[in-house]
Amino acid sequence: MTKDDLFYLVSVKKNYEFSYNGKNYILTYDKIDGHDYILFGQLYETKKFESYGEFYNNAKVENHFFREMLDIMEL
Repeated sequence: MTKDDLFYLVSVKKNYEFSYNGKNYILTYDKIDGHDYILFGQLYETKKFESYGEFYNNAKVENHFFREMLDIMEL
């Protein structure tokens, strides 16, 4: 997956699931009080991000930034 692929997934609000080290992770979306959020993290333990930039710069998988793992992700 490329940075552009990730941006597209977030732009069209397409869910994405993957496994890493035996743990399941999910990228999904929610609307709370009229505000859109990106949710990312281990299944059932997601963190809320208000924008793509915040998500891209802060989302982590274990001790790795998610953005640094894009080249091993598949669409």
